[in-house]
Amino acid sequence: MMTKVEIAKLIYVVKATYPNSFSRYTTQDLDNMISAWLSVLTDYTYEQGSAGLKVYLSSDTKGFPPCPGQIVDNILKLCKPKIAEMTGSEAWAIVRKAIRNGYYGAEEEFEKLPPACQRAIGSPASLRELAQIDTETVETVEQSHFIRAYNTQLEREREDAKIPSSVRALIGTLGEATAYLEDKAQ
Repeated sequence: MMTKVEIAKLIYVVKATYPNSFSRYTTQDLDNMISAWLSVLTDYTYEQGSAGLKVYLSSDTKGFPPCPGQIVDNILKLCKPKIAEMTGSEAWAIVRKAIRNGYYGAEEEFEKLPPACQRAIGSPASLRELAQIDTETVETVEQSHFIRAYNTQLEREREDAKIPSSVRALIGTLGEATAYLEDKAQ
């Protein structure tokens, strides 16, 4: 959604802020940089990109210009602050409640869980298995396993959110082609 002209505005702010880094850049170098940034930031609005750049500039203490990934990180921090995410302990409290009714009501309890908790647990069958384990083991071993899986899931979601939509579409196309080829091979 951001245009080449808007990307150029962002880059010229970076260039003005870090003039020494750009002292030897040619017009072609800047055009190449604009194209590279556009390929990464195309899914964001100019306002989002500008806000991400401002966050970078206000927190930079090393004196190096940003790369597009750092701007994306800052955009995502602004759009979805970590504070809004549940901690592993908070998520475990919800799962622990689901485990209490998890033997007979595993499917219903699993459906009530937030998506990240569902992915960390895996399936209603896993929830049913947790309900059958003694309480001490659930509260120690299984809790630490869940929190590790939950934190890994959150990190994976954060990283996936950084992937440009054009690359996600390509991954989807490659996945469909792979599935098609596997079906043909059988």
